[in-house]
Amino acid sequence: MVLKNRLLLGLAFTVAAFAACERTSAYDEGLNQELDEVKIKKWLDSTGLAFIRHESGVYYRIDTPGSGGPLQGTDTLYTQYTGKLLTDSVFSRTTGSSVYKVVLNSAIPGWQIGLPQIRKGGTIQLLVPSPLAYRDQVVGTIPANSPLYFLIYLSDVKKKITK
Repeated sequence: MVLKNRLLLGLAFTVAAFAACERTSAYDEGLNQELDEVKIKKWLDSTGLAFIRHESGVYYRIDTPGSGGPLQGTDTLYTQYTGKLLTDSVFSRTTGSSVYKVVLNSAIPGWQIGLPQIRKGGTIQLLVPSPLAYRDQVVGTIPANSPLYFLIYLSDVKKKITK
């Protein structure tokens, strides 16, 4: 009986401790979307490039549309890309003939929104606000709450075969 009471007390304490915890991050998706919008517009003004704004907040510029059917979430994509911060600092890229392989619906939301704008063989530039990238997480050399620029070449698409 004593052991049962201690277990219940321990469980109650654990639940209370988790409930009392507040998220230490001041991350606010709406606020960050607005701040990122300002940063992205400033970047666009400095480059003079014309991008289309998707309703999600992702900006895209199709350089080459590619050909073939539309992308599906279960498609495996083979890409060559360069990823930069809006300061022009490269945080990631494929090199030479290497490719980055990703299933579309497991990519960051900004890629899930942007890549279906092109087809196999297409090239697209994406400006992804932080809520559609890595949010308030530090990833490698990418600071938290960073809008990102990607130049992506979609070299191949493999459809998932369903029975």
